[in-house]
Amino acid sequence: MQKLNPNLYTPVAIVVAGIIVAGAILVIGHQGGTTTATTATTQQPSTTANINSNSVKSNGDPVVGSANAPLTIVYWFDYQCPFCKQNEQTVMPQLLKDYVDTGKVKIIYKDFSFLGTDSDTLGHYGRAVWAVAPDKFEAWHEAVYTNQGEENTGWATPAEIQKITASVLTAAQTAQVVQLATTNAKQYQSVMDADKQEGMQDGVQGTPAFLIGNQWIAGAESYAQVKQTIDQQLAATSK
Repeated sequence: MQKLNPNLYTPVAIVVAGIIVAGAILVIGHQGGTTTATTATTQQPSTTANINSNSVKSNGDPVVGSANAPLTIVYWFDYQCPFCKQNEQTVMPQLLKDYVDTGKVKIIYKDFSFLGTDSDTLGHYGRAVWAVAPDKFEAWHEAVYTNQGEENTGWATPAEIQKITASVLTAAQTAQVVQLATTNAKQYQSVMDADKQEGMQDGVQGTPAFLIGNQWIAGAESYAQVKQTIDQQLAATSK
């Protein structure tokens, strides 16, 4: 039996069935038209022989860090995922300081949007922020998680997202972001869907997920674990 990871949100296909047996009714519930999530899943493999993060293309995705960094991290996330919020608060600040700011690592941000329409809407705005002010994308990304509401409660209204955006960008930039997020929504969604499909093909089962070299970090693991994997992969690239 494979280890379960309680720090990973996963898409689950839930079948509704009603069976009457000896007067008992078994009902497996579902949310019509939306994908649900659980807090436990099969652990992703720690290594993969067929893919390496350094060969993954950004295809217009947000990228933070030097283009010449020796190691690439591919980061799949959902803006409503509570474990992504945990990851953003406990791992990302130190990772950015120790590895991105020093030119050792660059990070490709890829949407794995599966928790509902709020996730999609936030993804559209994220793409617009990248188009308008790429140097402020990570700060905006962090601000979204800082202000994250309860999953699928409709918290990510245009007014709320605009407020978050205005806390990071100028008024003029915020106005541009709002316009692009609206007019380019279908285009952004198409790219986001491609990110998710790519992740599923590469083995991503939920969020957050890091591909570091040929190693997976699945779920909101400790910074020490992420650091160890990064150092191992940096050492391998230097050989």
